[in-house]
Amino acid sequence: MALKLRVTWRNAGSPLLPDALSEVQATADDAPLPLAGSGPGRREFEIPAGASRVALSARFSAEFDAFEDILARREEVLSVEQAFDVTGGGTALSPAPDPELGQAHPLVDTQAAPGLALAQIRTDFVDITPFWMAYAMYADEYEREHRPGTELVALGATAGDPKIWFASIPEACKAPPDDGISALVFYRPEGYAYTRVDQRHQMFGLNRYLLAPDPSPGASFWARDVFERDPRDKSRWVYVRCGCEEALSASGKAVVMLHPWPNGASFGAATTASLPGLAEAALRFLCGARKIGCGRGGPRLGKLGIAGFSAGGLPLWQALAANKDRVSEVFAFDARGIAKNEALLVRWLAGDASRRLRMTGGHQLDANAAIQRKLPGPSQESRLSCLPPDKGGYLPGANPLWDHVCSSLDASEKDTYLNADWVWHQFAMFGGFPEAGEQAAVTFLQRFLEASDL
Repeated sequence: MALKLRVTWRNAGSPLLPDALSEVQATADDAPLPLAGSGPGRREFEIPAGASRVALSARFSAEFDAFEDILARREEVLSVEQAFDVTGGGTALSPAPDPELGQAHPLVDTQAAPGLALAQIRTDFVDITPFWMAYAMYADEYEREHRPGTELVALGATAGDPKIWFASIPEACKAPPDDGISALVFYRPEGYAYTRVDQRHQMFGLNRYLLAPDPSPGASFWARDVFERDPRDKSRWVYVRCGCEEALSASGKAVVMLHPWPNGASFGAATTASLPGLAEAALRFLCGARKIGCGRGGPRLGKLGIAGFSAGGLPLWQALAANKDRVSEVFAFDARGIAKNEALLVRWLAGDASRRLRMTGGHQLDANAAIQRKLPGPSQESRLSCLPPDKGGYLPGANPLWDHVCSSLDASEKDTYLNADWVWHQFAMFGGFPEAGEQAAVTFLQRFLEASDL
């Protein structure tokens, strides 16, 4: 019986996977094989009798027209190479290990049927980083001020919403210590509305979380490591960059931080029971693209953490409710809605002794303390924390990092700002709090990661 190789891929109707730009080829013992059949998301090849080795090569590109001042561009978004040994006397194909990964390609699933080898390519996510950097305003700021230690990849979802995700990848993920790789999914407050990859985007709101503060007095007022005055209207610009990339790198944790990019206030499937599958699909893509390593069991999702700041708390609690048996850790950065979700959090934390809840407070200091009182006892201290524990954490001298952030304030206005919970709220995403006996105050995210089991 003649053996046929059928190659398929998911979501072939996506603008990120146009069929005309899908180059799928196969060889048998290094000789190119002609197409024996094709269609959207499908290519077929006949394997000649006597062949011993088959190789599959697939390259997918996307192309968008020019708009505004951006030229038309075409970029490769995914590539796959997979070799097969012909087995069973010429009746089957067996995937050969990738020399770099030590296993079959993580984006190729192989099945067998009589006379047919089925190879399905996982195309749930593709790499849209070059497109994002072309379309996004303030992308040049990121490229100029990004520090070594992490890599940022913009991921395009080929089906469903959100259409854009970002992955912050620390060096520790190149050779993770365990079979699985952990993910921390971050929910931010709502952003602008978008419907396509090929439109004008805004990176300013991503830079605010990713980039580290700039201590230089000549830095832009929105990039300073102190509360700086907005020269356009002389009001206070009351936030400090959050330094998430630096915290991720400095923690030494092999954790990929995923940022689903909301369409307005909607995070789509990222708040549903689909989240673990989406996170694992993102990790599979990153492994296939050689951005992260994979363990002996393949590029599977290890532990799943979720985090949210401010109004990002609303999707955070939705995601926890939908995935309470899968989520290992929650980082709530002055997260809105925490009081209304107290019962959910208490049940979730009490359900498994390995779970951890980390909270920071500005507006939510009292709500955080109420949750802490629900789970009293020394046994909870290692997995439940609230920083600062109360308003005293914002008194002068209580926190050297808070003192520094406020050092630019005029004496006449210091009292107003030092005692305003809306100012505390901005610090609650960035700030750090020293542990007992320490002088240094690393950012909240770094401290939470270092104490985590992710």
